[in-house]
Order: sequence, then C-alpha cells, then structure tokens
Amino acid sequence: MTKSEGERAKSEGEMAKSQAELNPRWLTSLLVGTVLLALACSSTDPRLFGPLREVTVISAQWDELEPTVRSILQEPVPTPQPEPEFKVRVGSAGKFETYSRFRVVFLIGTSRDTLIRQILGARADSLSEGDFGLLKVPNPWFKNQFALIFIARDTSKLVAGLHAYAGRIRQTLRGIGLDQMTKAVYIEGVDRNRTDELSRKYAFTIDVPRRWLVNEDNAAAGFVYLYGHMPDRNVFVHWQDTTRALVPDSMAGLRDYLTGRFYDGDSIDRQFLQAETIAFLAGPCVRLSGVWKNDREVIGGPFVNYSFNFRGRFYMVDGLVFNPGKMKLDALTQTEAVVRTLTPR
Repeated sequence: MTKSEGERAKSEGEMAKSQAELNPRWLTSLLVGTVLLALACSSTDPRLFGPLREVTVISAQWDELEPTVRSILQEPVPTPQPEPEFKVRVGSAGKFETYSRFRVVFLIGTSRDTLIRQILGARADSLSEGDFGLLKVPNPWFKNQFALIFIARDTSKLVAGLHAYAGRIRQTLRGIGLDQMTKAVYIEGVDRNRTDELSRKYAFTIDVPRRWLVNEDNAAAGFVYLYGHMPDRNVFVHWQDTTRALVPDSMAGLRDYLTGRFYDGDSIDRQFLQAETIAFLAGPCVRLSGVWKNDREVIGGPFVNYSFNFRGRFYMVDGLVFNPGKMKLDALTQTEAVVRTLTPR
C-alpha cells in the first residue's frame, strides 16, 4: 500500500435498442390538465430531494411487486460488508406532486394505469417489444432529474417483465448514479493545473478533482495515481505502448501485479471478484469489481477497474476506497466517475 505526503492514499474497496429517451418537451405537452403540468409550470424551486443513489419507486401494484423490485434494486454489493446497490424510497401516485421532486423516480405499472397514461398518453399502448417497455426520461419535471418508466401490457406480466428487464434496469440506474456522483466528486470543480500537467506529460487526460493530489513517482513504469481524502480514494492509470487481450483473469492478474508493486502488496480477494465486458470510449472494456485486501496490514475495501485498448495502446484505470467502519459504495461510485473521465490521446 502506498503512502504519499505522510498520509495513506486509499480508496476501499438499460428498450439497449429497446430503451428510449423521451423528449422532455414532448412529455410536458402530455401533462395538460394534470397535476404534473401544474407542478412543472408553477415551480421555480429547482431543488431535488433525497440522497444520491436513491430511487423513488411509485407503483399502484407495489404490494405485489415489492419483493421483485427490491431484489433488483437492492442487490448486495460487497465492500466487503454488503451494501445495497440502490436505496429505495416508496412513493404513491396520490402524492405524486411530492414524490416527483426526488432525484430519480421509477414508475412501474401497466398501460392502463392512470398515472402512466397521464405521462405517456397513447404511447403507453405502443410497446415495441410486445409485452414490456422501459423508458428513460431525463429532466422530466426538474433539471438534473431522471424518470425511469417500466410498462407491462397488463398486471399479470409485471413480475415476469421486471425479471426479464432486471439487467437493463440496473444498468440504466447505474448510469444515472454515475452521472450524479460525477457532479458530487467535482462539486468544487476540476483542478485545471494538475489535469493539464498530466495531459502534457502523458498519452491521456483525466480530470483531477480539486483537493486531490497526484503521485508520479512510478511514471517511468507507466503508473501514476490520483488520491483524495475524507474518505480515502485512489485512482490509478497504467498504460502500455502495445495492446493486450482483454481476458478478465489476465486483467485481474495484472492488477495484482501493479498493486502488489506500487500499493505496498495489495491484491484482489478473489471470492468477491466480478467481471463483465462493457462499452467504454466506443470500444470493449473489461470491468472488474470486488474487494481489494492487504494481508500484511489487515485492511481492505472495494475497487472498480477498467481495462481497454485504444489506438495501439493498452490502458488500465482503477478506483478504490479505504473507509473502515463506514459505508463505502457512494465513495466507490465517485472513484468510478473519475475513472470514466479518462480520455486517451
């Protein structure tokens, strides 16, 4: 594990084609005569309520759907102590004027539900995949707000549809969460001096948050890292002047080599390791997530790791959190937001 300036710098640790983004102006035109229009037109207070990573769920069928929805939204994430991926707030259509002021609103129902029809109009009857539809609506009633709408043709298909769309729902909400956390981690802005200096020296740009520091001691080995405190978060960038096969086991092994060498012996706790291939910078990327550990110092926490090739070079970008005894998933999502600002050149 590395130390820098006398302090430990650690960071512990979806219709794809079927999903449509609705034009907010089109959406608003459907709300004439409803409480939604009154809300959108009369409110001048842009403040949104609720913590980051919270999803406000509104459904007339909530009693029947609760176990299914919670299993999708609150899947445990090891940090290593399990934390639910999303926090859930339960709202009601009868108090929609109140609940529509929260950051992320997830409406679930059928094409016959009054609230769904008020929002979508005749489009509620146009399900391109037959029985189900998933719509993502940015800025539906307030700026920086998102609505996710899941529709089934009838009540009997809701549970099956939610299970079928579970992966898309999670992926869509993860993207929203990353957008929220990007705003949070850069709330004080980007440290333009450090960011520009890295860009001048190396074949990439990455946005350094204000109050974060940079360690370039091992730049000759293709390894630099950024770090911030309270809580401790690290983001490293490793690059090679050649491409590599994007094999998850190989990427995990490379991460162990790098962190063993430059992070004082850190390694991956393989029992928690998860791997997936995602799209990043218009190409394939292996995304690893799980728990790092340091057996010598008896510490650990969550991490997230991106590996990809770009214009003849290989890059690995990794974020981790060290925040013992406290919740870590918000901070981990912040590090992933920093990771995703990396732009190779």
